[in-house]
Amino acid sequence: MRFYAVFLVLVLSFLCQSAFAFDWPHIKSRQIGPHTWVIEHGPHDEDPKVSHGFHNNPGFVVTDSGVVVVDTGSSYEIGKMILQRIAAVTNKPVTHIFTTHFHGDHWLANQALVEAFPEAKTIAHPELIKLLKGGEDKFWMDTFAKRLGKDFVGTKAVIPNTAAEAKVYRIGGINFQVMLFDKAHTASDLMVLVVEDGVLFTGDIINNVHFSFMGHGNFRGAYAATQTALSLKPRYVVVGHGMSGEPVLIERFAGFYQQLLASVGKYYEQGLQDYEMKPKVVAELAQYKTWSGFDRQIGPYISQMILELEKEAFR
Repeated sequence: MRFYAVFLVLVLSFLCQSAFAFDWPHIKSRQIGPHTWVIEHGPHDEDPKVSHGFHNNPGFVVTDSGVVVVDTGSSYEIGKMILQRIAAVTNKPVTHIFTTHFHGDHWLANQALVEAFPEAKTIAHPELIKLLKGGEDKFWMDTFAKRLGKDFVGTKAVIPNTAAEAKVYRIGGINFQVMLFDKAHTASDLMVLVVEDGVLFTGDIINNVHFSFMGHGNFRGAYAATQTALSLKPRYVVVGHGMSGEPVLIERFAGFYQQLLASVGKYYEQGLQDYEMKPKVVAELAQYKTWSGFDRQIGPYISQMILELEKEAFR
């Protein structure tokens, strides 16, 4: 009996370790174009106990020659989930991976995909590659190891190997228009338009009812990037965080950038300090108070906006 009890414990232990923590019913692939799918997280929640690190929107495009992925996620386990979702649609290999920016929740899952498809070309903004090779990879590894704990075990940094160009990539009969930004959500942003499907992947330059960390970015540049996105006239938009949808999401986020710039700029001209203007700015941006991250981010946003205005004043 003792033998069988020990055997049962070992089996259960193995099953728990190999169980796929992210295979939840609400994480589904949704087809949003003739060739394009998005893996959406649903309601935003960054609590690792709830999300296990999955709260972005990886997407994939099935071409004649293989699968093109845009953004992966925060961990090796999330990468395996992405492979499962792709396998449910096609048995074609992953040939290309585009990364929208250098924040870890958009590329740390690269490992699983490259492990499965070693020939895949991983493409990102040149500055992203420079930053990660310069040591930022360790920063993101440490950050997500602390944040995710056991859900991060086994994850290794796989830095993109190909510097993106601002051009149209023709892959497997599909055109991918890539735009580079060095002053937006970060200094390493790119957007990808799947031309035939009219689907635009924006990364964190645009989110849906969610505010991301902007400490590596520039608000005026981010607003300009939203105008570039609108000029492309996409049919559908895959945002960095939050549910994807129609181009009105771009207009809505552009409106926030515009109002923040105007509000902080006005009180800066009046000589107010960040702590003095914060209640006034919050009141003027009241329509955004219910968005995820507003209370956490609005203070840093105001302080950063002031620094940007000061830099502009001394040019």
